[in-house]
Amino acid sequence: MIPRLSIRAAAATAAIVLAATACGSGTGGGAGGMGPGFDKASSQILNPSTKTGGTINLITSQSFDSVDPGVTYAGSTWNLFRTFARPMMAYQHTPGGNQIVGDLATGPGVQSNGGKTWTYTLRDNATFEDGKTITSADVRWAIERANWSPLTGNGPTYFHNILTPPNDPRFGKDLDVYKGDKMFDNIIVTTDPKRITFNLPQAFGEFDYVMTLLQTAPVERASDVNDGDAYAKHPVSTGAYKISSYAPGKELKLVRNDAYNAQSDPGHMHVALADVIDVQLGVDSAERDQRLLSGQADADLSSALTVANHAKVLQDPALKSQADDAPDNSVAFASVNTKLISNVDCRQAIEYAIDKGTVLNQLGGQWGGKIANNLLTDGIPGAQEFTAYDYSVPKAQAALAKCKAAAPSLFGSDGKLSFKIAAQVNAPDLQNAATAIQASLSAVGIDTEVKLYPFGQYSQYCGNQDYSIVHRLGMCLANWGPDWLTGYGMLDQWITRNGIAATGSQNYAFLDDSVVNDVEKHALASGDPSTQQQDWVKMDHRAMELAAYVPLVQRHVMRFRSARLTNVMINQAGGGGYDLSVFGVK
Repeated sequence: MIPRLSIRAAAATAAIVLAATACGSGTGGGAGGMGPGFDKASSQILNPSTKTGGTINLITSQSFDSVDPGVTYAGSTWNLFRTFARPMMAYQHTPGGNQIVGDLATGPGVQSNGGKTWTYTLRDNATFEDGKTITSADVRWAIERANWSPLTGNGPTYFHNILTPPNDPRFGKDLDVYKGDKMFDNIIVTTDPKRITFNLPQAFGEFDYVMTLLQTAPVERASDVNDGDAYAKHPVSTGAYKISSYAPGKELKLVRNDAYNAQSDPGHMHVALADVIDVQLGVDSAERDQRLLSGQADADLSSALTVANHAKVLQDPALKSQADDAPDNSVAFASVNTKLISNVDCRQAIEYAIDKGTVLNQLGGQWGGKIANNLLTDGIPGAQEFTAYDYSVPKAQAALAKCKAAAPSLFGSDGKLSFKIAAQVNAPDLQNAATAIQASLSAVGIDTEVKLYPFGQYSQYCGNQDYSIVHRLGMCLANWGPDWLTGYGMLDQWITRNGIAATGSQNYAFLDDSVVNDVEKHALASGDPSTQQQDWVKMDHRAMELAAYVPLVQRHVMRFRSARLTNVMINQAGGGGYDLSVFGVK
């Protein structure tokens, strides 16, 4: 197994020392206020403070896929929802950090049975917002409802894939715990209300990372009825904040959870410094940038400032001092629908045809990242850069001609390959990238149309195989980052059959390749870290050979932070963005 980070050693020093860390302090909020300096939040805690009170004003041009922590699958929601949903394990609050420590759990899982059994102990005095004590059964229900019910597939499916015994007659069947279907009693054991034990079919050394997922945030069975529909409207808090009000697509307001017991949180993983966190949703991207730069909003949930405002920020000393431009381990990519464009030569023609330099320009040039030629990004241990396809119009045309000879049915009556390219509403930079791709493909004789879909429902369109075929969604543009920084955390839900679900796949290419799937199995069965890292690279090569994805740019994200925000840092708790859980305001 890939060795876990030294989380046991870090557990003893997990508390944040906000008041004595980093350097620099702003002189005020909003336009004209000087911040601590440009691009410092990955290495320092900016404006450290323990001051309480005030309102944090967050903003996003997106809308949530769901406020139910068990079924959301977006970095921005994972980041924000940790303020009110408490997972078993969590990322330590340190600048640039990727260290995981116990949150609701007292610490990392205790392994036995050759790494097949993992046991976690819950902290004392942890409660729901209604004051009821959290038990191991509540954690079990949270995991079961998200992985063995109609909710499955709307969020990550790691627990479903890792825990379901492959030799069980129910494997591959759609169990529904809401209808009384029994999960595997010997797989998740909760006979002790303070302990939860997982008996895995095979050893899996990264299980502590899986326990950082919000699907481990406890859910009371009594409060979760009607197949999760009612719960999704108002999840019950286990964190330091709770939901005060939610208007889908417009606003989410969080206030302090008075029932949160700080004694259950000796590592200070949840610190409710501000009285209120107000999140404005679905704001037009130009308006969002204007509110940020004028001081009306303190930070965006995850999105980069639009490229149109990069120069304005970089040329203004005050604005620049409140900005960061840091890699977040994600890649901007275009999936290629292997079910719609079934011939590999056609897909390879697309790979050769795209001028990634023009795409990089639309995503910010040097401030947007660097051209990506393969799937594993630089932050993944063992990743190797390689170029499978260079930009070549002649090679693209030759591959397209070969495809037309072998699969003429893929071409229309006009003799051309044609399909739609999906991009996201309110994401002008990705839309411009889609237009650049459209121009590149047109130059080799491929006709496309750019179609926009809402962020919160993107996987329901791009990830729905039947819909994508009927509506000829040949390519989908998006950003993808690792669920945790290993090859498995990057690739499993993205390019293997594990990422394909009827309700909304994350594997937009619908790539279900026996070589990719078998190499992953080999990696998971291996006890040698170097072998595993080599296998992740093999999966990368195979996916590129099949031309199922066009990696475009390893992203740098230019973010903006109000000078009045305190405890500002970028780390893996924020998915490579600002760690929202510790924000305060001056």
